[in-house]
Amino acid sequence: MKIRFFKMNGAGNDFIVIDNRENVLANFDINHFVRMVCRRGKSIGADGLMLLEPSETVDFKMRYFNSDGSEGEMCGNGARCIARFANLIGVAGERMRFETISGIHEAEILGEEVRIKFPNLSLHDFELFQKRDFGFGIVEYHFGTVGVPHTVIFKDAVESMEDEILLRWGRKIRYSLDVFPKGTNVNFVQIVGKSRIIVRTYERGVENETLACGTGSIASSIVSFLTSRVEPAVSVKVKGGELKVGFERHGNEFRNVYLQGDARVVAEGYILPDAWKE
Repeated sequence: MKIRFFKMNGAGNDFIVIDNRENVLANFDINHFVRMVCRRGKSIGADGLMLLEPSETVDFKMRYFNSDGSEGEMCGNGARCIARFANLIGVAGERMRFETISGIHEAEILGEEVRIKFPNLSLHDFELFQKRDFGFGIVEYHFGTVGVPHTVIFKDAVESMEDEILLRWGRKIRYSLDVFPKGTNVNFVQIVGKSRIIVRTYERGVENETLACGTGSIASSIVSFLTSRVEPAVSVKVKGGELKVGFERHGNEFRNVYLQGDARVVAEGYILPDAWKE
């Protein structure tokens, strides 16, 4: 048996993408399959896997799985990639709507980039200026939900932050389940201009730093705005490239929230049985 797939990435956040409209994975334990094929070295390797499936209400349904096999509510960089994929295979035009666990999203193809529009966010989705000792001294953190949970910590010299420290802090915070019952992604953010930030993210479900995190870039941008550090639109430098985040505040609501960046198709082929063997 072989399964057709595409390999895509958005700002270096890489994904296996499968057209599942004909239910090609009907006979698979999908969570186990995802864990196996996302292994780097032994299989294809990816930060996550996405399925494009039929929708009764919009153009298509996006199902996103982290590399550990868990199904995620939303992935911003993944959404850009699957939007471009849907356009390439004729499922949607250059403007489209698609459903995820976290709600309905809109996308627009803009040349080599894709813009994803998010549902309105509430000010009540964010908790600012929290303090806690996660095991390495008291730190100030901010929390927000952008489809998925995100913690934001401001630091200087984020790019030179040692990988070992980022991973140790990220894991400690991510698994502080007494504070974050569903776990959390952890973003380390540096302000470098009135509308520019640098972000490095430890991703829940990948359990490692990724080259980019779309929803993390949105959470980091909005928290930076709420703490009077930046003004939108915000340019976000991530390890894998550049992203742009836009939003408008109207009272207790954020409207016209979007994430824009590249969405690259780097390979297509077939997943063969050895890819999902233990």
